[in-house]
Amino acid sequence: MEQEEPTLDRFPLGIQSFEKLRKCNAAYIDKTDYIFRLVHSSTTSYFLARPRRFGKSLLCNTLRAYFEGKKELFEGLKISQWEQEWTTYPILYLDFVSGDYTKKGTLENTLIDALATFEKANGIIADENKSIAKRFEADLKAVYEKTGKGTAIIVDEYDNPLIHSTDLEADKATYRGFFTVLKSSDRYIRFAFLTGVTKLAKTSVFTGDNQPEDISIDRSNAAICGVTKSELTQYFTPEIEQMAQSEGITFEQCIDALKQWYDGYRFHELGESVLNPVSLFNALKKKDFKNYWYGTGTPTILMQRIRKTSFDYRILDNDVKYLKNSLENYKDTDFKTELIPLLYYSGYLTIKSFEKEDLVVEYTLGFPNNEVKISFLTNLIDEFYHSDTQSGFEYLDFARDFRKGNIESAMKRFKALFCTLPYANDKNVTLIERDFQNVIFLVFSILGFNAISEPHFSQGRADVVLINKNFVYIFEFKVDQDAQTALNQINLKNYTGRYDMSGRKIFKIGANFSSSEKNLTEWMVEEVGNHAK
Repeated sequence: MEQEEPTLDRFPLGIQSFEKLRKCNAAYIDKTDYIFRLVHSSTTSYFLARPRRFGKSLLCNTLRAYFEGKKELFEGLKISQWEQEWTTYPILYLDFVSGDYTKKGTLENTLIDALATFEKANGIIADENKSIAKRFEADLKAVYEKTGKGTAIIVDEYDNPLIHSTDLEADKATYRGFFTVLKSSDRYIRFAFLTGVTKLAKTSVFTGDNQPEDISIDRSNAAICGVTKSELTQYFTPEIEQMAQSEGITFEQCIDALKQWYDGYRFHELGESVLNPVSLFNALKKKDFKNYWYGTGTPTILMQRIRKTSFDYRILDNDVKYLKNSLENYKDTDFKTELIPLLYYSGYLTIKSFEKEDLVVEYTLGFPNNEVKISFLTNLIDEFYHSDTQSGFEYLDFARDFRKGNIESAMKRFKALFCTLPYANDKNVTLIERDFQNVIFLVFSILGFNAISEPHFSQGRADVVLINKNFVYIFEFKVDQDAQTALNQINLKNYTGRYDMSGRKIFKIGANFSSSEKNLTEWMVEEVGNHAK
């Protein structure tokens, strides 16, 4: 019996080289219309910020192939319809994706090595006694005078050295001098394109008139990276059909599930939303809806900033407001007190909606999808609440208790967990209370149940409501009071009324947290029996 031909793996996971991708069986989502528009516009210098694992390196490599004049690699793509001249240009490619930039001098050595490679490729002799900036400027001029062509400068993940720097001011000064050349040697430059995860230090590295045009929040380039819904079905219909069959769902249900897990990134208020390509490709390849973002790691700078702030994570349970202008124009120092821009540019928050009044645009920002929300909360727990000692914090044990309605066991686990937590400020009662509330929120959210932080009722709002298949848990926490007071509030304000006809057993839990003992000291539980729907 003739066997069905096996399906080949077309997912370009781990492939950053455009040339390699085009020469193998991997699918390429055609973004060359964006490239054509950028390279033929009057502007010659651009900056693009996008989250990690979003295709920035592939975009940079595609630009390199274009400026190398490799016409054959673009056959059948959109740009082949319009491009008339495939000219080879000198290229300076700066790849900062990898490298140990915690070591002093690494950035400077990387730039020197890149210039040496550029000089060798173009047959010019450099004056190594000059500063890096002066040497860079002289190289661009020499190559232009020799070839009559401007240089294409492509910089991948420019901010990575700054994020990991142990001598930030020195490295920023090195960068500032180097990138000043983009302005002083403009006539010798054909095109410049820089990418990064964040805009950290952008305003102090690219000063004055040498700022590249920032297309990070730009409608016409909103989908330059990532996968739109139309691209999803255009390129991956066979794989979606196979995944739907494997999951026992329809094609449209599979599309909806992929969007719920991996879609929702919006890089302009009117731009089209896109799916994270790496997470999408993993899901289609493995035919499994699960969290792939968490495995790629969290930007170091994000956790560094979070440690230095008094951020209340519970505000992220609901969407947050932020002015578009502030998001576009923030400066380095803003991160000392403000995390929202960093969460946005790192991919943990995205534009959900907007309101416009006169010329002022206010964004509503929130988690783009399930995957990112779970990843962020899991990273927080791993970063702040991990202990080498037995803490009692085991995901499965907590989940099992709440699924079975074993609230006494769950509360004891919370108490064991609080025994191991490092508190940000052992004297400030407000911060101790905040840390306690953050832990409660994080644990409930990470369990994957329907956890609602501070839901509004007709007569007030409870601290947390947790809902699963069989139970409704209504929590009211007090600090330095008593459990009875907390329980009385649930009863007095009738927080259970909304769920009386849910068909679930309701648990009312009043608990007290002691700021001096930094732990739960008592709790009281009342049960309300099952109700018919």
